[in-house]
Amino acid sequence: MTDQTSTAQPIEPITELATLSPSRASDFKTCPQLFKFRAIDKIPEPKTIYQARGTTAHLALQRLFDLPSADRTPDALFDLFRSAWTELRDSEYPELFESVEDERAWGIESLTVIANYFSMEDPAAFDPLDRELDMLEDLGEMTIRGILDRMEEVGDDLVITDYKSGKAPPERYAIPAFFALKIYAALIRKRTGRTPNRLRLMYLTNPTVYEVPVTDSQLDAVERKVKALWDAINRAIAREQFPPKVSRLCDWCSYKPMCPAFADEVVTPELPTAVGT
Repeated sequence: MTDQTSTAQPIEPITELATLSPSRASDFKTCPQLFKFRAIDKIPEPKTIYQARGTTAHLALQRLFDLPSADRTPDALFDLFRSAWTELRDSEYPELFESVEDERAWGIESLTVIANYFSMEDPAAFDPLDRELDMLEDLGEMTIRGILDRMEEVGDDLVITDYKSGKAPPERYAIPAFFALKIYAALIRKRTGRTPNRLRLMYLTNPTVYEVPVTDSQLDAVERKVKALWDAINRAIAREQFPPKVSRLCDWCSYKPMCPAFADEVVTPELPTAVGT
């Protein structure tokens, strides 16, 4: 049990970036204030049933490829999902559901969602080169870190695949999601000397695959963009200026109640502060 009389240690202030993940780079592009909430203030976001589904589905899909190809069936994926949820439920998502019935309904819906995976590809037809690959690479003076869902060879192509447990947006709105994958492609090129040829987003809820080709010139441009973001983030840290960028995405942002862009609105109570503050 935690000693309630002990004094929590404050979070050390960040004076400059040490590492940057593709996800946080995308956050800064989307909204500098969002980046601040997540990466600087480290304010936790409420855990949701959708996040729980995504985390559990990723783990189940990762483990599916541990099985012999002939055993990579829908029933096997369902069992892996149930097993993964048993592991994650108490430690990562305690008290997420108000009742056993709510959890059961979520589970049934989740199995329906992950079953859609088999309409997009046959997992028995290939073996990935890597899954949940921990990337830590220097790009010039920058250190980029992240976890890549999957990488495989398709014919002569090297393909990077990212699972999305949510619903696919119209294709024109999916383009920004490829930015993080292009950063991963640049990291793979740096590590292996080989340029990924294609990037894929696989959306499970309404089974959809979006795919774009990749070239060395595109990855060179991405590295320049990341360098510009790295410099912009360090300037924002030094000046303590993270201007919010208002858009339609604000309606889905967990931090909207505390965002200065909406300070004049009537909002719900703030999220809890980060552990240690």
